[in-house]
Amino acid sequence: MKKWQWIIASVLFFTILGFNTFGDITVKRTIKRVVYSSEDLIFMRAVLSDIAFPENKQVTVNATPDESIEQLLAYAMIERYNDGFLLSYEEPLLLKALYDGLIVFTGHTKYNGKTISIIYEDGTTVTMGYVDQLSVLPYMPVSKGEVIAVKEKGKLYIQIEKDGEVYNIEQTTKWLKEQHT
Repeated sequence: MKKWQWIIASVLFFTILGFNTFGDITVKRTIKRVVYSSEDLIFMRAVLSDIAFPENKQVTVNATPDESIEQLLAYAMIERYNDGFLLSYEEPLLLKALYDGLIVFTGHTKYNGKTISIIYEDGTTVTMGYVDQLSVLPYMPVSKGEVIAVKEKGKLYIQIEKDGEVYNIEQTTKWLKEQHT
């Protein structure tokens, strides 16, 4: 990043930190809502992208089929688990970003072990748990096809959410298949 970008990011960080530390409860709730809302994260990413890259660059994309979604569709069994589903795999797989997006969580959760959540530019949030190795850090932007995690054989937790609605089994399998076409 350029020096001016670091300055803007630092000022924004210290402003939010100051309000969160010394502000009243209303300000803290507002900050929490803004920071944890997927719509706001997508909006902030778009604004920061416009600031960082003001000119419209046209990017050529290679339209070859993505083997990562084929691997994701090769589950042996699917079963309900908490708010999402467990997909069983006989082979290890690389978990890749299906679109450009932003990593919003990487860490360990009580029910899903090592977990990663990504918000794609269309507002879809995909959470994957029981991964074996994380390849990215929180709040990192990722590009389509970038490896975000590795899953050895076994069960992978997946939860898909869009517009505040958690997908059921039919919507989840349909969404996975739509990514293949």
